[in-house]
Amino acid sequence: MNKEQSKSFNKTPMLLAMMIIATGQVGVSIYLPSLPLISESLSLTQVDAQMLVTLFLVGFGLSQLFYGPLSDSIGRRPVFLLGQGIYLLGTLVCIIFADHLIALEAGRLLQGLGAGSASVLGRSVLRDSYDGKQLTKALSYISMTASIMPIVAPVFGGWVAFQWGWHAVFVCVLAYLIAIYLLGWLILPETLPYSPKRFEVRGVLHTYSKLIVNPQVIGSASYNWISYLGAVVSLSIFPFLMQHELGLTVAEYGSIMIIPSAGLLMGSVSLNILNRYFSNAWLLLLAITIMALSGLWLLMTSMSVVNLIFAFTLLTVAQGLSFPISISLLLGPHKSQAGAVSALSGSIQMMIAGVLGAYLVEHWIAGSKSLGSFYIVSAALMALVLLFSQVRRYSSQPVIEDGNA
Repeated sequence: MNKEQSKSFNKTPMLLAMMIIATGQVGVSIYLPSLPLISESLSLTQVDAQMLVTLFLVGFGLSQLFYGPLSDSIGRRPVFLLGQGIYLLGTLVCIIFADHLIALEAGRLLQGLGAGSASVLGRSVLRDSYDGKQLTKALSYISMTASIMPIVAPVFGGWVAFQWGWHAVFVCVLAYLIAIYLLGWLILPETLPYSPKRFEVRGVLHTYSKLIVNPQVIGSASYNWISYLGAVVSLSIFPFLMQHELGLTVAEYGSIMIIPSAGLLMGSVSLNILNRYFSNAWLLLLAITIMALSGLWLLMTSMSVVNLIFAFTLLTVAQGLSFPISISLLLGPHKSQAGAVSALSGSIQMMIAGVLGAYLVEHWIAGSKSLGSFYIVSAALMALVLLFSQVRRYSSQPVIEDGNA
C-alpha cells in the first residue's frame, strides 16, 4: 500500500468546499421552474426569459478569471467574502427592482459576478487539500453536491413560486446567502498552501496566455464544458416544454426534476465504486456512451414527460461520472496554479453555456428531436476529445528499444 492510499481522508476541507459550491448552484437552478411565470408576468418571450439565465452564466464565467488568480495571490478566505458580498448585493437588486426588466437583468448579472467566486474557491480548496485518488474522491463528493442542489433547489423554487409567486424565490435566495456568508465568516479557514503574494495583472495575463494553449488544460476541461452545456440547454427549454406544451404546473415541474437530479447523484456514487477497478479513460468512455444513448432515446420516441425525463436522467448519470474525472485530470498537475486553472476552465464553461446555450435554444433546439440530436453531437465531441487525449498520451511516452534489435 502506497503512502497516498494509507493516508486518512480528512473530510473537513471537502465539507467546506461543498458549502461554497452550493451557493453557485442555487443561482443557476432555483429560478428555472419560474421562467414561464416571469415570462408571463413581465410579458417576455422565451428568448427574453432565457436572457436572465444567460446573464447570470456570463457574469459567473467572466468573474472567475479575476477570482482565481486573486485567490492564488491573497488567499481563499478574503476572496470568498468579497464574491459572496457581491452575490448578496445582486440579489437585493433583483428583489427591489423585480418588476423592471433592465434592473432585473442587471441584478442577475451582478449575482453571477459574485457567484463566480464559489466555483473557483470550492475546487481550489480541494486542490489545496488533496492529491491523486483522494482528489478524485473529494471531487466526486462535490459532484454529489452539484446533484443534491439541483434536486432541492428546483423543487423548493417551484413550490415557493407556486405558493407565493416568483418574487418570493429571490427573497429565499437572499436568506440562504446571508446564512452561508455568516457561516463562512465564522468557520472558513485559509487553505492556501504557501504564503500570500502580490497580485499582479501582468503575471495573471501571462499565466492565462500559457494555460489557454496548454493541450492538457483544454482537453481535460472540455469534457465538463460539453456535458454542462447539455445540462443548461436542457434545463432552459424544459420548463417551457413541460409547462406550456405538456401541461405541468410550476410545482409539478419542480417535483419531477428530482428524477434527473437523482441521476447525477447516481453517477457520482457509481464513480466512487467504479474508480477502484477502471481507468479514467474507460469511465469517460462509459459516460460518453450513456450520453449517446440518451440522444438516441429522444430521437426514437415521441415527446412526453416520461421520455424527456428518462433521456435527461441518462445525461445526468453521464455527467455525474465525467465531472469529477474531468476536474481531477484538469487540476492534478497544477497545485501552485489551482485557482487560475479552475478560473479559466470555469469561465470558458460558463461562457459556452451562457452564450452558445442561448444561441442553440433560440435557433435550433425547440423540441425533443432536436434535443436528442444535440445530445448525440455532444457525445461525439467528447469521444473525439478522448481519442485525441489517448493518442497524445501514448505518442508522448518514450519508446523502449529491444536490446537485441
